[in-house]
Amino acid sequence: MTIRRRVRGFTPPIYPGAPGRTVSLPWLPGRGYRCVVGTFWCYSVAVDQVRDIFGAPEPEATGLRAIAAERFGARAHAQPGLLGKLGPLFRRPPDAPVISPDSPGREDCDRILSGQHVPPHRLAASWSLLQTWIEARAWSSHTSTVDSQELGVIEFDLARAGVPARHSVNGLLGRDLGIGMLPAPGTAAGYCTGEHAIATARAWRDSLPELAPDTARWVVDLLDWLEHFEEWTAAAGAQHRPPPDLVGVLAG
Repeated sequence: MTIRRRVRGFTPPIYPGAPGRTVSLPWLPGRGYRCVVGTFWCYSVAVDQVRDIFGAPEPEATGLRAIAAERFGARAHAQPGLLGKLGPLFRRPPDAPVISPDSPGREDCDRILSGQHVPPHRLAASWSLLQTWIEARAWSSHTSTVDSQELGVIEFDLARAGVPARHSVNGLLGRDLGIGMLPAPGTAAGYCTGEHAIATARAWRDSLPELAPDTARWVVDLLDWLEHFEEWTAAAGAQHRPPPDLVGVLAG
């Protein structure tokens, strides 16, 4: 298993994925669905700060647009494709830009900031954009890479060591984000309160002597990050920031 960490600071619902496919988290046994886990992103940020991005007023929206422009640059200004030159043969205007399904463009930015519906074919790009904005607002972020089989073993080992189900990896993302956008195909998203993150860190720390070596290495890396929640929560008032929740995205 590979772990990446970046410092700047679930029983999730089952969502429809690509046509003919349903996405389910691999640690929910007996579902009969296929899901390959790739990256697990965690952000320490108040969930209300995520919700407020949708339909953000000025000048907040201007600041978010500047972050998007800095991160994605020219991709936010797509150029017309070669097929556009064929004009009347196609329904779309000849100058309509060709935008990759995974690359955010100006229209994606406009939809989110105005609180409009995000069509299914733009979900991947829109989540890339949203995660950029979430990271900009977060106290810190953490990224882990783990496949579905390894994650199942981790959950089993935590349970075997006496960690309650509410403090499983799944439990970190047990609440719905309450935003106006579904997860992209092959992903799941959710959050837990900062208090829950702190309690989970304590439960995991106590379980370490009972964990298998591979599980312990993965848990310790995320645990070292989780244990900062007490520090961030204590500092929130003095910094005039809301105390953080844990917002997470799991992508296959």
